Amino acid sequence: MIYRLLALRLRWYSEATALLLLRRWQAIVLILGTFTPVGGSLLREAAYPVMVLLSGQHGVIWLMGALGLWQGFWALWALMQREQVRGGRFADFAQSFPLPHRTCRVVDLVVLLVSDTPLLIPFVASALALAASDSEPWVCARGALVLVFMLASQLCAQLAVLKGRTAVIAGFVLVDAWVATAIGLPMPPFGSVVLLTLPTLASLGALIANVPPLSPRTAQALRQLTQAGEDLVSWLLRPLSPMVRLSLGVLYRQHLSSMLAKFFTCMLIVFASAGLMSVWDFDGRCLPMAFIAAGLTALATSGLYRPLQMAHEAALPFTAALPLAPRWWRWADTLVVLSFGAPFALCLGGYLVSNAGLSILTAVGFLISFLLLVAALRPPQLFSNRHAVLASTVLASLWTFGAASVIHP
Repeated sequence: MIYRLLALRLRWYSEATALLLLRRWQAIVLILGTFTPVGGSLLREAAYPVMVLLSGQHGVIWLMGALGLWQGFWALWALMQREQVRGGRFADFAQSFPLPHRTCRVVDLVVLLVSDTPLLIPFVASALALAASDSEPWVCARGALVLVFMLASQLCAQLAVLKGRTAVIAGFVLVDAWVATAIGLPMPPFGSVVLLTLPTLASLGALIANVPPLSPRTAQALRQLTQAGEDLVSWLLRPLSPMVRLSLGVLYRQHLSSMLAKFFTCMLIVFASAGLMSVWDFDGRCLPMAFIAAGLTALATSGLYRPLQMAHEAALPFTAALPLAPRWWRWADTLVVLSFGAPFALCLGGYLVSNAGLSILTAVGFLISFLLLVAALRPPQLFSNRHAVLASTVLASLWTFGAASVIHP
């Protein structure tokens, strides 16, 4: 029965996403082929996103954020293709059969692994790099445990979002803090192996075990806490203009997946740039790197203009009857997108001020340049579907290098 169920699920997934998966593989091959001639081997370039966690060059907070980014990115990857991974209408029909939980979980894991094949490249490359290294056995064992933990925890994150169990995020935070401490604190490799064994086994067990639902009392407490949080947010947003609140509602309720995708993209850019700055020991290359990261962050953030514009155009037959100015949503959408991207620029500027000795005046100029770029990217993102990416990239590139030459000549 399990083989028949697995074959039908895989057939559904292949028919639904074959072309999309092929395009993702083409993008990965193009990216690796672009970076390989820069000076590194293909294996080292592919393994770097994972092996950087084992380099010992970053602290506990950075490692914890990196682990959370990996888990969030994998969860978002599954969330973007939720219906295809779950099986569509066939999965709804199969739920009427008295199938054991372990059978359903094994089928879900196999389908997830097939959908995650592009994401497995860094881990396969890291495993090969560890096997070919001349490190001590305990160092290799520590690296192997980290790889197994990351894969297991990321699959658990995908299963959690597919099942709608977002309450397990607190558990991920605690486990990530434990693992980041075991990796980041200076200790012998044997001690790291001992500390990493428990979370690794727990993550592997959570893949197969049937996590029981929350008790009624705990579920009620979580609902009350969620309601209190929503009431607090409503109270904080009350002084804002109704137009701004409308744009916020469109972005954070109707287009939550797009917002999360942009959030994790911007977080990845910030963490990667911060890691490069620490590797460079905060020398003169840090500020130009921060400008490049800010340009990439602005490009990712400006992608939120389109879903906001589409929502307003869809509601235009109703809002046109109201006594509002034409295109009244422009400034509200721009303000909302700026509020989304500003924290990432603040993190980059604050990181340079605290570690690279950047002056406050230069940091303020850096932030203003970022905000102006995000506002300037609105017309290129909306004037054409076909040429939006090219026009936005050209504008962001010219703006970034122009601002860098003015602020940091």
